[in-house]
Amino acid sequence: MRAVPEPGRLTVALAGSFAAGWFSGGHLTWDAGANAGQAADLRGHARDGDTVDLDLWDPPPRPSAPGDVFTLVAGCDKSLSACRDKFANTLNFQGFPHMPGNDFVLRPGPETGARLDGSSLFR
Repeated sequence: MRAVPEPGRLTVALAGSFAAGWFSGGHLTWDAGANAGQAADLRGHARDGDTVDLDLWDPPPRPSAPGDVFTLVAGCDKSLSACRDKFANTLNFQGFPHMPGNDFVLRPGPETGARLDGSSLFR
């Protein structure tokens, strides 16, 4: 860890190179330092060159200091694309990616005089 600009934001150096947002919605566990054994949920993960900012939902219980060590777990936005592309785990995806949304439900109804026999309204 490099510096702490504000209580809930950590500016850090990571051991690997990760795309911005990779850890958004993820989890942080402190391994060494004043917060060792504590955990936090991540709100966001931003990257600007070599600088990485991690936004925590809640600030750590004790002030962080350069040299503190932690482990990160990647975040998941519960989408089929994240399950497929980020975790290669489509087989275990338990969502409903093809269910119609509100735009489908609120669209105008069939034209006057249309056959409403259960066949497709789109031709």
